[in-house]
Amino acid sequence: MSQAPEQKGNKPSKQLAAIDRLLIAGIKQGPAKKRDAINRILELVPEWRRGDCWQRIRSLRKTPELAALEERCPDKPKRSGRSGPIRRSFCSPWTRADDDRLLNLAGYEPVSKIAQRLGRSVRAVRFRLGALGMSARVTDGWSLRALRKLLRVSPARLRYLIGTGLLRVRDPRISASSLAVFCNEKSVDPSTLERVGVALNKDDDAFSWERVADLLGLPLAQVQSLVSDGQLKLADTFVTDRAFEEFCKKHGGEINMALIDPATAKWLVSEYGVSPSATHGSSVSRAQKHALVIRACHCGRKIAGNAYFRHSRICQTTTTTNLQDAR
Repeated sequence: MSQAPEQKGNKPSKQLAAIDRLLIAGIKQGPAKKRDAINRILELVPEWRRGDCWQRIRSLRKTPELAALEERCPDKPKRSGRSGPIRRSFCSPWTRADDDRLLNLAGYEPVSKIAQRLGRSVRAVRFRLGALGMSARVTDGWSLRALRKLLRVSPARLRYLIGTGLLRVRDPRISASSLAVFCNEKSVDPSTLERVGVALNKDDDAFSWERVADLLGLPLAQVQSLVSDGQLKLADTFVTDRAFEEFCKKHGGEINMALIDPATAKWLVSEYGVSPSATHGSSVSRAQKHALVIRACHCGRKIAGNAYFRHSRICQTTTTTNLQDAR
């Protein structure tokens, strides 16, 4: 891990004190604010890395100010009260560089993916995260519903971005249940149906796109098209924060900034690396202009576009209000 800036002179001490205040305030307010504090520090102090922030957080957790908060936190892993020698596995020891990579990936990638990247077992990664006082749960990311609301895009548009590989999801494999439904609904030849049946009987819960293409006897491009059309479902469509940042940096031109309010567009440029040029020159077609209209429902929700009318038909508050007006 890169060394944090050394405390030489009065200025670095003041800088470290300001960093500590930001981290302590973020820890007290919860995981989301802690993440915001880390991002703010990385923006203000370019020589610091994310791993440096987590090292500093572990040091701060030993201070009296945060010790009481850690004791009240129910999610904090408990230390075993057993005494005696500790059994150690025969895997290679964790180096400082390993801890650096682990801290940079924790919270952004699932444990199975981290284990694959580090060349270790899932159990070893979980154990190490517990020893470092970290949670293995992915807390930073986006559901497809949240992304649709943020980017003002349709479900079909998001499926297209995923199907073409522009936007990575947490588990892009095709679920076994989706493959079974597809074969039942479509007229596939008996030999294909037999191959798929044998694969499903092996208790695999999901298959790679290449494996599905081989089972169905289709080119990979057609399988991608079926994913884009929603005929084949993916195992886990959650988009990690890191994957979304990668999409914004590499394919920010796929986002129509004209549909997004200026404050959100500015935030995407500063926080996720969308090219500033993507904010200029975007146009809105006649079919998309409805997305610029935001209406407020009687229940208090503000909804953009024609989705408001779908919501109003099922909103109980709106139904009650209409009945009262009719009386």
